[in-house]
Amino acid sequence: MKKAFLLIVLQVVLITLFAQNNVPATRQLPEPVNPMKDMQDYQGYTIRLIPALPTPQSISSYGFDILKDDKPVVHQFQNPLPTSPKGIQKKDDAYKIAQWMIREYKKNGHWQNMVPPHIVNELKITSN
Repeated sequence: MKKAFLLIVLQVVLITLFAQNNVPATRQLPEPVNPMKDMQDYQGYTIRLIPALPTPQSISSYGFDILKDDKPVVHQFQNPLPTSPKGIQKKDDAYKIAQWMIREYKKNGHWQNMVPPHIVNELKITSN
């Protein structure tokens, strides 16, 4: 009975040790989103930053809403960067991606939900 109890206690201790988060303490968290301040007008659309769904490799990232006449037309809450498992890590990068989506919509008539790798390089997205 004592051996079984000791094995259970040892297992609980090991699970607790290995369940710790692997994110370094020195990693800087992205700046929180302020819905009143983090907005930008672009070609008749309003880009409003939002917190994105966290991915396993990042603590948090940015998403955005694109609005036309205060009505949402795009709600980008997931990572649109197939080459970056961390998602959008900078506010400027989120604005660049939203502006690219607006330009593509005006050109092609439909909204993109993923940014191709060559466009990531062209826009100089640094969230990789």
